Amino acid sequence: MADPGRTPLIMVVDDDWMNREVIEAHLLGAGYDVAVAHSGEQALDVALQRTPDLVLLDVRMQGLSGYDVCQRLKALDAMRSVPVVMVTALESDEDKLKAINAGADDVIIKPFTSLMLLTRVRNLLRMKQLHDELQERDRRLREVLERYVSEQVARQILAELKSR
Repeated sequence: MADPGRTPLIMVVDDDWMNREVIEAHLLGAGYDVAVAHSGEQALDVALQRTPDLVLLDVRMQGLSGYDVCQRLKALDAMRSVPVVMVTALESDEDKLKAINAGADDVIIKPFTSLMLLTRVRNLLRMKQLHDELQERDRRLREVLERYVSEQVARQILAELKSR
């Protein structure tokens, strides 16, 4: 979401067509761009073609599970800072912990309300936007520093700033 004027792209991954369509309708109604995938394998392909700003990922799917997909998405450089929300009917703390350990940033339990979904989406997109802005500021600062000091000194200055 580096371009603040761009509409965020949210990828919805679910092997159940009805779940995909309900979530897609909520997101489109809220003004988001939506990409859908009906399997974990397709989600990985879609993410490689067009990096989403957020992923809503079902846990139980045929083929790759949501946990597996989440781990693979987070292993991609372009996807490391992209929030992944696991959407599941599994309610136990153990299942939630498994999602977080797989790299998920949040868990939404089915059934959920439109308000709950859209609030979580909005909050996670805002966090991603702030992360992206910070990354861009770091890049610009590094660029300016390297004009005046060595690359090593620039890295030391940036590391010291991050540790504060």
